[in-house]
Amino acid sequence: MGIEREFGRYGAKLVNRAWAVSALTDEPSQLVVSIWQHKIDATGGRWVYDDSLARWQGAGKNLLKEHLAIAYHEGLPLRAVVATQHNRTEVLANEGTQPRNTFQARFDWVGRVDRLDGDHFVLVFEHVDEALLGLKAPTSAKYWRVAEAVEALGSASLAEVAQWMEAHYPNDPIGDLRANLELLTVNSPSRPHYNYARTHWRSDNGHPQDRLFKITDAGPPRSTRYEPFNPAVHGHVDLRKNADGKWEVMAMVLDDQALAEAEGQAEAFSHQPPLDSDHDARVWAMRAVAQRRGQPLFRAQLLDAYGGRCAITGCAAVEVLEAAHVLPYRGEHTHRVDNGLLLRADIHTLFDCQLLWITPEHTVALAPMLLATDYAELAGKPLNLPRSKTDYPNPAHLAEHAQRCRARIREPHEQL
Repeated sequence: MGIEREFGRYGAKLVNRAWAVSALTDEPSQLVVSIWQHKIDATGGRWVYDDSLARWQGAGKNLLKEHLAIAYHEGLPLRAVVATQHNRTEVLANEGTQPRNTFQARFDWVGRVDRLDGDHFVLVFEHVDEALLGLKAPTSAKYWRVAEAVEALGSASLAEVAQWMEAHYPNDPIGDLRANLELLTVNSPSRPHYNYARTHWRSDNGHPQDRLFKITDAGPPRSTRYEPFNPAVHGHVDLRKNADGKWEVMAMVLDDQALAEAEGQAEAFSHQPPLDSDHDARVWAMRAVAQRRGQPLFRAQLLDAYGGRCAITGCAAVEVLEAAHVLPYRGEHTHRVDNGLLLRADIHTLFDCQLLWITPEHTVALAPMLLATDYAELAGKPLNLPRSKTDYPNPAHLAEHAQRCRARIREPHEQL
């Protein structure tokens, strides 16, 4: 049983059979990875694979690290090809011994990237219950169409979604509409059965599949309708297993930041004027850019104070540098240079979303969810301070922002 053949059984193709041990597939979207049998810790009905890339050499290491980061960030499921070294004792005793390896695709195990910290990674695989083998996660191109239908209709039953799909995609098989809807519905206890790899079900972390909310009328007759998920109206939720191992919906208490984000998101797309021409579209786009960059004079002062470079990344592309308030804007008196930071657009977003803050030592701190992303390299990075000490960010303001960021990480829950 060769490694290429076993990867091929998942529809995956290795870029080089000599050193590659991982491959991504599109339909379905998943990561196929080869794992050593002797490193699998089978406990509690799970496979836990704890390993480090530090002992690896060559292109295979870099490719696997890239694939693991993608799977971790996007919540992709893992499928296992188990590698067994039949003469492992001899290989360990004599470096010149040629290993005898065999490979086997294990379709009955589905996993996720549980931890990715530098070169250290932990993969957790769950045995797929026979009762759930028929529950197939919808493919990306298909399940987004039910969200498109619900957003177009505003509110819809399963039957109304089916009618919309037949009218708009008459030549495309509809598939399991209920599975597609439940996967995207934040308050559906059944959605974990359609995505085994996702490690959390909080609706406040910006996961792309958190699109719908369902309203159930006990009746009679019992009825269910789906509508676009609006945190400002529905609040945020999480899914947790109860003592019986069943998934339950938990209401999350919205702090001031979460409520502000929800209301801002709702208002941003509810008052858009009709665009009657290319000119209108360009004006609308540039208005959004101008609003994001900040008040012109305040931004000009920050550009001067920081020498036209992002305070965190050092980016000198002025077009993407924005005036960030350390404490929220509450009038002209908060347009003070010591209450501002000059930040690149994406860093500004993370700062405002309370996922990134500055320590008393003027170094960058990150929320745990960013430590497995490209932003991890910013952790501990020293702040590029202004040339004049009088323009340094106010330490009390930085401390208050940091406190709010840390508080967000510890979010309480209530059961619905």
